[in-house]
Amino acid sequence: MSGLQEAFYIIAIIFMGIMFILLVALVTAVFVIRNKINRIERQIENRINMVTNIAERGGEVAAAVVGAAARKAKRAVSHK
Repeated sequence: MSGLQEAFYIIAIIFMGIMFILLVALVTAVFVIRNKINRIERQIENRINMVTNIAERGGEVAAAVVGAAARKAKRAVSHK
């Protein structure tokens, strides 16, 4: 084997090693980013559900207040 051929083999092995390490790092980064995005999505969904529940409770309270006021008005009108 000539010196030039050995040099190209060594360079190729080093290049393949570096590319393999970069590929593993890239795949790892993709999975880490994906997990972070999923976690943020779950947090947003939880907060939206909390706001929705608060709005539903507010609607229930408002309906109860309006219903009570309507019953009072109906009684007041019927007693006159």
